[in-house]
Amino acid sequence: MTDLTTVSTELSALLGSMPNLSTPAVERADWFDRKADLLDRVAVTVPEAAELATLARDRAARIRGGGAA
Repeated sequence: MTDLTTVSTELSALLGSMPNLSTPAVERADWFDRKADLLDRVAVTVPEAAELATLARDRAARIRGGGAA
């Protein structure tokens, strides 16, 4: 089970470090991977989060591939 306090703290830190379009692509992609990792942990108790994790990983892959941010 995911600890709500830990998730809340990690989500706050993640949102505080959200990249913008001027951030290098590799850093933006890494951020989306971190987002996906957090959502995967949340998905243990909230299954809908698994789909959001997949979307975040897809976005990271597109960024790494030179696609849209």
